[in-house]
Amino acid sequence: MKTVLYIHGFNGNPKGGTYDGLVSFFKDKSDYRVISFPFPELHTDVEKTQQQIERYIDENDVSILVGASLGGFYTLCCKRPVFKIAINPCMLPSHEIPLLKDRDSGAPVSVNADVLARWRKAEKYDLPADCKRAAGIFGKQDATFHYDENHNFKPLFEQLFGNSAVLVEGVHSLTIEQIAEGMNGVLSL
Repeated sequence: MKTVLYIHGFNGNPKGGTYDGLVSFFKDKSDYRVISFPFPELHTDVEKTQQQIERYIDENDVSILVGASLGGFYTLCCKRPVFKIAINPCMLPSHEIPLLKDRDSGAPVSVNADVLARWRKAEKYDLPADCKRAAGIFGKQDATFHYDENHNFKPLFEQLFGNSAVLVEGVHSLTIEQIAEGMNGVLSL
């Protein structure tokens, strides 16, 4: 049995739409199971989140790590030699997360300066060679992180992890069908 660990994004739900898409994709593959856990300190404690992810990988014998948005950033930074899939990843959270607006108030998201500094350090993606096996799924109409030529993380992803990324029709939150298309694409690379 291969275990897939899903990491949700900023203010995301561990059992939300992307999780449902992954469960749907793997449902006919009896040798896979998809798990997810909440990461309540994803945007407040970088080291603790990284340690939780590594602990879940070790405790659950995870072979595929999938993260969406800010979860994609943590997926790509993971120092465990598992296959990584980042869905619409926020690759530079120290720059991009402060540009987001709070869902309820519309005010800019506030992030502690220490967290921004820790993200900046991790954004160097200084990983051992055996930890760089990764694939990316990018929505063509993602208005959160891929909205023009100056804000497109696919080239940065390919520079760091090779030409192992696919584009699918879709916005930041992909549909079940778009997740399946992306997963089929990255698993066939």
